[in-house]
Amino acid sequence: MFNWIEPLVESYGMLAIFITMALESALVPIPSEIVVPLGGFLAHKGYFTLWEVVLATSLANLLGSIVAYYAGTKMGWIHRFSFLEEHLKMSNRFFEKHGLKAVFFGRMMPAVRTFISLPAGMAGVPFWEFSLLTFIGAIPWNFALAYLGYLLGKNWELVHTYGQYLTVLVVLALPVAYWAYRKYERAVEAGRI
Repeated sequence: MFNWIEPLVESYGMLAIFITMALESALVPIPSEIVVPLGGFLAHKGYFTLWEVVLATSLANLLGSIVAYYAGTKMGWIHRFSFLEEHLKMSNRFFEKHGLKAVFFGRMMPAVRTFISLPAGMAGVPFWEFSLLTFIGAIPWNFALAYLGYLLGKNWELVHTYGQYLTVLVVLALPVAYWAYRKYERAVEAGRI
């Protein structure tokens, strides 16, 4: 992956970051653990700001997730792709257990984050709630990856190499994410959103 993603992103910058992350969220196996830290490294070099990387990747995740969500509403085709089956099963179990919260928290969990849109579409999660929770839930993941790439500088590839430890960071961030979700839930109940 490094061999073609790095030159692509370095040549086309933010456009390549946006397209690859949209494709990743639309179930194309492009690891965000490569693209987003590289974006963070390029922000470190001054090509764009860290927040531009986070915003672009989060919007790209939303776009790709909408594609996967709509595919989930028309699920017949997915079973033709056996390489997706295990991730889809994991996402389905997570979604069945946590419902709408799975859309938000699933965005911060490796493997689940890409595939959670399919069961959300299958379950008929309201589109606008799905979209909002997808976008908000993508921000912490993308920020963590971009910030690590920013901090590591030219060693940004270590994020992908030691990606399993990122899961630990995500688990530590979940209480903050849960607080934000509860705040959103209360705002919806109060009619402010």
